[in-house]
Amino acid sequence: MSTITLPDIGLAEVTLETLPRLGRLRERHFSTTPAVCVELPRLMTEHLRQLEDEAEPVELRVAKRLRYVLQHKTPLIPDDDLFAGSTTTKSKGVVIYPQFMGQSLWPELETLSRRAKNPYHISREEIDVLDVEVFPHWMERTVQEVCRKEFDFPLGQRMTERLFFFLATKAHVISHTIPGYERVVEQGLGALIDQAREQLTERGTGPVYDAPKVFYKAVVLALEGVLAYGENLSRHAGKLAAQEGDPQRKKELDELARICARVPRERPQGFYEALQAIWLCHVSLHQENNNIALSLGRLDQMLYPLYKQDIEQGLLTPERAVELVGCFFLKLVDHVPMSPETAEELFGGSGSNQAVTVGGVDPAGRDAVNDLTYVMLRATELLRIRDPNVNARYHPEVNSRDYLERLCGVNVTTGATPCLHNDVEVIRTLTKRDYRKEDAYDYAIVGCVEPVRGGKTFGHSGAILLNLTSALELALFEGKHRLTGDEQFGPSTPPVDQLDGFDGFMGLFEQQLQFLIEQSAAINNMFGETHRRLHPLPLMSAFNDGPLEKGKGVLSGGATYNTSGVAIIGLAEVVDSLCAIREFVFEKGQVTFASLRRVIEQNWEGEEALRQQIIHSPAKFGTENDIAGRIAERVIEFLDTRYRAQQNYKGGHYTVGYWTMTTHAGWGVLTGALPSGR
Repeated sequence: MSTITLPDIGLAEVTLETLPRLGRLRERHFSTTPAVCVELPRLMTEHLRQLEDEAEPVELRVAKRLRYVLQHKTPLIPDDDLFAGSTTTKSKGVVIYPQFMGQSLWPELETLSRRAKNPYHISREEIDVLDVEVFPHWMERTVQEVCRKEFDFPLGQRMTERLFFFLATKAHVISHTIPGYERVVEQGLGALIDQAREQLTERGTGPVYDAPKVFYKAVVLALEGVLAYGENLSRHAGKLAAQEGDPQRKKELDELARICARVPRERPQGFYEALQAIWLCHVSLHQENNNIALSLGRLDQMLYPLYKQDIEQGLLTPERAVELVGCFFLKLVDHVPMSPETAEELFGGSGSNQAVTVGGVDPAGRDAVNDLTYVMLRATELLRIRDPNVNARYHPEVNSRDYLERLCGVNVTTGATPCLHNDVEVIRTLTKRDYRKEDAYDYAIVGCVEPVRGGKTFGHSGAILLNLTSALELALFEGKHRLTGDEQFGPSTPPVDQLDGFDGFMGLFEQQLQFLIEQSAAINNMFGETHRRLHPLPLMSAFNDGPLEKGKGVLSGGATYNTSGVAIIGLAEVVDSLCAIREFVFEKGQVTFASLRRVIEQNWEGEEALRQQIIHSPAKFGTENDIAGRIAERVIEFLDTRYRAQQNYKGGHYTVGYWTMTTHAGWGVLTGALPSGR
C-alpha cells in the first residue's frame, strides 16, 4: 500500500522565496570562511592536566573527559536558526583533535589564514592557545606517536607515512560509521542510561575495575555529558527568549528551550524534537571523535512515524517539514574537516561526507519511499550544498517510476546529488558478505558510497586506502618504488626482463600486492589496538546495537558487525597497465619488458607512437573486451579473498570497495608514468 499522500511529489510550490529563512542561512553558509576553533582541544587539555587520575582505567578517564567537554561547551543558538547547539564556537568551524593528528597544523599556525587553498581564519590568541597550552601536552599522546613507540615504528607505519603505498587512516580518524540514532528517537538517552545502570546492578559487588563494569560506568558518564549539554542549551534558549524583542523569534526560542529540556533525555514526541535530539547527539559524537564521515542513516525511515503523526494532528505541514529538514542539513555543514596544507594539495575538496540515505525498500522488501523521502529530496534540491551527502536507494522491481524520475530530476538540478544505489545489487552483495537478510535490506550509506547496516556495523569503511598502482610499481622494480630510490620495501623479486610470459608477471604483481595487503592490515590493527588502549569510544558504543548487551565497546568487537573497510584506488589504471603488458610485450612482442620499463622511467619521452597505440588499444578496463574483463576479475578476486583472510583487531574481517573520487588526484601526483600510457 502506497504511503504517498503528497499531491505533488516535487513540492514545486516550496521554494527559497516561500522559505526565506533557508535562503538566508544558505547564503550565510556560502559566504563564511572556515575558522579554527580551539574550544575542544582547550577543554580536553584542561581536563588532562588538572583532573585526570592516571590510576583509573582509560575508559573512565576518557568518559570523564568527554563529560567535562560537554558540560563546559559553549551553548550557542545562531541568529535565525531553528536548532540549538553547534559543533564549534564558529559559524563554520575547523575542529582540532589533539589526540589524533591535530598537531599537523602546528607548523602552519602562522600561515593558515594566508594559504592559497582553503585558508582558515585563526586569531593571535587562538594560535597561542594551541602553540603553548595544547599541542605540547599531546606530543607523546597521539594515536600515531603511541603506536610508533609501542610497536617500535613498524614497517606498515613507515609505509603509510610515505603516503604513496597506502594510508591507514586510524591515526587521524575512526568515525566512518553510522550511529544507531534510532535509539535516540525511539527510546531517549535516559533509557540508555537506565539500561547501563541495570547492567551494573546485575554485576553486583565484583572487582571495582571489572572490564564490563568499567564499560557501563563509562557509558553512563558519557551520556550524562550529552544531557548536560542539552540542559545548558535549554537554559541559554530561555535567556535569549527573555531578551528577544521580536515576538516570532521569541516564540521560536521559547520552543527551543522547551524541546532541549526534554530531549535527548526523553523520547521525542514530534518531528521537530526528533531532529533536535539527533543533532545534539551528532554534535556530542563529534566531540568524542573526528568529524569525518559520521553518517546519519535512513532518516526518512527513522523519522517518518513522527512526521506522519504531526501531519495528521495538524502540527506540521510539508512546507514546514522542508524548512526544518533544510535547517537541519545546514547545521551539518557548520564545520569542516581539519586539513593541513599538504593534504589540501593532494586530497583536498572533500567535505565531512556525513551521508543521509533515503528511499529503497524496508527490511521486509516492501516499498519504503514515503512523503518524508520527497520532503528531504526537496530540501536537497533547494540547498545544493556539499554536505550532507544524500544517497537515494532505488529498487527497480519495487520502487515506482515516479520516484526514479524525481531522483533524476533532483540530480540534474543539483548537478551532483543524490547518489543513486541499486538495491538489488547492494542487497545481494551484503547478503554474500555475512549480513542477515533483514539487515541487508535495511542498509544505509556511510561517507561517500559504502553500504552498511546503520547502528549495527562498526566498520570504519575508510580504514585503509590502498594505492593499487604501488603494487604494480613494486612488481616492475623488484620490490622498490621509484619515489624511494634504492629502499627495499616489497619482497625482492626477479627483474621483469627475465620473465617468460604474462602469467609470470601476474605472479610477481600478486606477490607484491599480498605484501601490501599484509602490511596495511597489520598497521590498521596496530592503530586499532592503540585506539582501544588510548581512546575508547563509550558514547559511540551507546549508540550501537551490541555493546550494552555484551558489556564491551565498539573498539573491542561489541557491535553486531565488526568489519574494517579497504578502499582500492587505481583499479582501472592497473588493469589497463596489465592489459598493455600482456598485449604489447608478450602477445605482439612489439616492445621488450626491459625497454618498456625504461620508457616509463623516462615518462614516455621519445615513444609517443607506442604510447598512442597502447592508449587506443581496445583491451581496456570497463569495455566489453574479454581479456581485460578476465584480468580485472582476477585482480578483484585476489583483493577480496586475500583481504577477507586477514582478521582485524575487533575479531572481524576486512571488506573491499573501490573508490574513484578525491583520492585519485593526490595519488595521481605521487605516481610515475605507467605502462597504460599514463
